[in-house]
Parts: sequence; C-alpha cells; structure tokens
Amino acid sequence: MRSVLFGLFASIAILSVSLAAKADLLTATIAYQQQHFEQARQEFLQLARLGNVDALYNLGVMNLHGQGQDKDHARAFAWFSIAADFGLSEAASAASLVYQQVDDKDPLSALKQSLEQDFGYQHYQRTLQPHFVSSVSQEEDLAPQRSHFLEPVYPPEAYKKGLEGWVWLEFDIDPSGAVKDLEIIDAYPPQEFERAIYNAVSRWRYQPLLKGQEVQTYHSRSLLYHFSTHKGRRYRESFSRQSNAYQQRISELIERAEQGDALVQYYISNWLMTEQSNAAMLLRRHYQQENAQGEVLLGAAKNGYALAQYRLGSSLLRGQLAQSDRQKGLNWVLQAAQSGLAVAQYRLAREILDSSDIQQDKEKAANWLSQAAKQGHFRAIRDLAELHLQQQNWQAVTALVAQGLQQDDDHPQLLFIQARLLAGQNEFQAARKKASQAIDEAQSRGWYQQDIQAWLVQQSKNQLSD
Repeated sequence: MRSVLFGLFASIAILSVSLAAKADLLTATIAYQQQHFEQARQEFLQLARLGNVDALYNLGVMNLHGQGQDKDHARAFAWFSIAADFGLSEAASAASLVYQQVDDKDPLSALKQSLEQDFGYQHYQRTLQPHFVSSVSQEEDLAPQRSHFLEPVYPPEAYKKGLEGWVWLEFDIDPSGAVKDLEIIDAYPPQEFERAIYNAVSRWRYQPLLKGQEVQTYHSRSLLYHFSTHKGRRYRESFSRQSNAYQQRISELIERAEQGDALVQYYISNWLMTEQSNAAMLLRRHYQQENAQGEVLLGAAKNGYALAQYRLGSSLLRGQLAQSDRQKGLNWVLQAAQSGLAVAQYRLAREILDSSDIQQDKEKAANWLSQAAKQGHFRAIRDLAELHLQQQNWQAVTALVAQGLQQDDDHPQLLFIQARLLAGQNEFQAARKKASQAIDEAQSRGWYQQDIQAWLVQQSKNQLSD
C-alpha cells in the first residue's frame, strides 16, 4: 500500500492536483489505510476488472488478513495467482506461501478459474489491452485530410511568462469539409489557451468524407494541441533554467504517477504526446521508452480515470496512438460513459448509430444521448433532437431544440430541425421561413447547406402537388 506525495510545477506546471478523481489506486489505498475496508475492497474490485495488477494483489492481501471480511486463504491464493499471471513477481511468491497454508487444495483451481472469467489476464488481453504503435493505423489514414490550416495564435501574456499548455478538443467535419460544433474536452491551464485554439480550428477545412458516392459528416474528430515555447534562443535559455528549478518537483510528480495517482498519470501522458515542450523534455528523462505516452495513459485508464479511459478508447476506435481495435475501444469508452463522462456517453451513442459492425439500436443510442444531454452536452442535445424528430416525438424535439438554442441561438442544424418540426405540424409557411433562416446562418458560418436547400425544394414540390 502506498502513501501520498504532493508536487506542483510553476510556469511549466503540469497540474495543480487534488484527490478529486474517482476511484483510483491512490484513493483506494487511502481508504485502506484509514481502515475503510469495504470502500477499499469495492474500489479495488472495480480497478481489478480493468487489469490493475496492484488492485488484484491488494485484494489478495485483504483476503489473507481478513480485513473487512473473514480470512479466506483460498480466495487470497486465487487473487495472488491472477496478479502473478499479469507478471507481478511478489504475487507469485505470495501465492506460493499461501498455497502451503491451505489444507484442502482441491478447490483452489476452480476458484481461480471462476475469478479469471472477469479478472483474468487472458480476459484483459482479449477485451481491453491496447497495442501501442509508433504510427497511425490504416483507419486513421482514411479520416478526412486537412486542406486548410490556420496556426493558433499563442496568447501574448502566456508566451511572456513562458507558460506552456495543451487543449484537447473534438469537432465534427460536415459534408463540405467545414469544422462544426467544436467542443473543448479538457485543457491545461484552464482558460488560458481555449480561445486561441477555438478561433483557429473553427476556420480549418478538410477534404469531405466520401462513402460510396455520397459526402457525409465525420463525427468526433479528436485533437490534442500543445502550446510550447520551444523555438529559438529564448527556449534554450528558459529550458536550462527550468530544468534545474523544477527537476525535483517533476520527480515528485513521477513518483505520484508510479504510486497509482490516475490524475497525475493522465496529465503526464498528455505532456508526453509532444516532443517540443519544456515539460515533455524534462519528463522524457524518465519516460524513455518509445510508447511511454500510451503506457502512462493506459495506467491512468486502468486506475479508473474516466478522461483517460475515453482518450484511450477513442484512440483505439480511430487508430490514433494505438492499433485500431473497435471492440476494445468501445469497452474503454463504455467504462468512461458508465462513470458519467458526457462526451463518452455521446461517443458511444454515435458509434451505435454510425457503425456498420454494431447492430443499430436507436433506443440504446437515445438512452446514452439523453444521459449526456441532461449534462448539457451540445452535440448530444443536437443529435437526440434529430432522433426524436425521426420518430415524430414533437414535444421532446421542442424541448431539446430550446435547450440547444440556449447554447447557440442561431445554430443551423437546430433551426433546420425546427423547420421540419413545423412542417410535421402542418405549419408550412413558418417551416419554409425557418429553413431559409437556417440556410442563411449556415452560409455565414461556411457550413454545408445543400441538405436544407434540397428539403426546401422538396417542400415546394409537395405544395404544388397538393
């Protein structure tokens, strides 16, 4: 069991940490140390399902000593044996010692096999373990390619202070190749670089996504963008100073990561995604393996941190960072969605609706969209309104459109949904007016509008035929 250390960067700070993350190895260990054994056991069980070898070992310890339960040497042997299968040498030694203390050895194999169905190494390999790669997979190569790039402007005050950071964002690419509905998922430091990246990325353009002969929307394009002061003499001088000033604090953060602090692991992984920041240069003195960023991210995901689980899952779905594996990607996204992360809930719904290898289940997709929409997730609100419109649930559409327009009061797709809602209620003149408003707004944003125009033409034909 491990103790807590605290560390903090200054101008190139990785994070200002707290213990606010959901169940991870560190918080579970603290619960154990405070003799909150039932809480610790439940958290260790949750982490053990993710392949967390320390949690597996700690469950063996708790069964061995009867902490929060009766002593159970047979079950302790099973947990230690499974941890040993993951490669933990101490677990193999513990299993051997416990084995010698058990009189009735016949049930041991059966108990281990029972636990292995949900916690075993083979189960973990089959359902969750990623294969990290140094280059993107074929699926990521098939994503829309950027055709126009505008570099984000480094905020002057941040640059003067030598402040570095990153922003993780997602957006859709509409059928014309325009960036649509950009969402900031996470950023460090908060409120420092978001406006700069938003202003730039919203003006990027991509080659349209073609499926067959039709252009389609590409959902959930993910980007982790780093702001770093790495160029020129200023960088070399600042790095030399900061290397000496912050090496001790970096060491403290690395120690916390190795103790199982999922939040620290997640932030370190994000910094390691670039070669060009001061923080990354300092961290790579310790994390020298080729796929260190992926392995540290996996550690955070196995420690129960939802953002790390979602980032890992989305990487597996698209072949970014790790070799593409849809089922494992969905499993990690599901873990994050079940933790209540709205963007993961939205992504799971879109995978259900979009993916040819998953049987479409609109009711299940609507459930995930509803959970995300209740948290105010805009793209979930937008897509749930579209889904209810298809099912002619007029009251639900009205409420969702109103909710969405509170965030973006002239959003073209929401206006178009309103137009079709009005047409469904036989208010044709108001519907055409609303559709024309949607076209004007789409044109002003440089977004795709041919679908709205085609709908208006069809409505005119229907009126003539009537």
